[in-house]
Amino acid sequence: MEARAGSEVYSTVIAALQREAKMDHLDCAINESRPARGLRVADIRLLRSGKLVFRWKLREVQRVLHAAIIIDDLGENLAKVHQLLALPYPLTFSVLPHLRASAETAREARRAGREVMLHLPMEPEASSHASPGEGEIRIGMNRFEVERIIDSDLASVPEAAGVNNHMGSRATADPHLMAAVMKSLAGRHLFFVDSRTTASTVAFEEARRQGLPAFYRSVFLDDTQSVPYTLGQLRQFRRVLEDQGAALAIGHPYPSTIAALTEFLPELVGDDVELAPASQLLQLPEVARLKPPSRRAQ
Repeated sequence: MEARAGSEVYSTVIAALQREAKMDHLDCAINESRPARGLRVADIRLLRSGKLVFRWKLREVQRVLHAAIIIDDLGENLAKVHQLLALPYPLTFSVLPHLRASAETAREARRAGREVMLHLPMEPEASSHASPGEGEIRIGMNRFEVERIIDSDLASVPEAAGVNNHMGSRATADPHLMAAVMKSLAGRHLFFVDSRTTASTVAFEEARRQGLPAFYRSVFLDDTQSVPYTLGQLRQFRRVLEDQGAALAIGHPYPSTIAALTEFLPELVGDDVELAPASQLLQLPEVARLKPPSRRAQ
């Protein structure tokens, strides 16, 4: 097993590990080298009575960039789920409610160790002529209606740890409706990711106001369904990571997206990028300091 630590915390991690080993009555043997660019690599062995209990490497990197990728619109069938599960990376699975495979998608993803979210349908602008599907949060709903809808939606996506909006360009711009939604999610100890389907969204700000762990989408991977386009968006995602230190991308289970992820993820998850479930990203102190671009900037 190999772990990475930024230069600023590398020594702290080593010291904490030695302290914990001592508390557990383990011997901690550390062999440190500097094979590249003067950065340290520690070969760490934990032993009890001379017998090896665990061994791993801790690799120092100049800076750890923290990434999460959510795959939306799951729940229609399991074939795409199996393709995504075949990728050995901690992608986060966001599942639409009340579809024929919603519950089984959530269960299979959790059995495979992937994080599951509810992809909560919300009302789009009327001009979009699109339907978000069953279980939609709509303008004009009171808090009791919002509670009922969210209860029903969560029941169809078992073990959801968080929520992001499906569509919702009209709903997420309504402060009163978003306050009701976020109060409901806070009462269930869920996190929220604003998909940012409109520059007018107030969902992210309201989530933080209600004390939810919250973040926002930086990059859509597949507005155009082609491998070259999604590869370009993944490279853009990498640039955002380097600029901010942490970022979240959203894609969909399109064949072109899966192909692009298969090609690019080994490159993305290199020495300095840590890909993690969305909930882990939201717990980082540096994420709490980040805000999306202002509406004027968009």
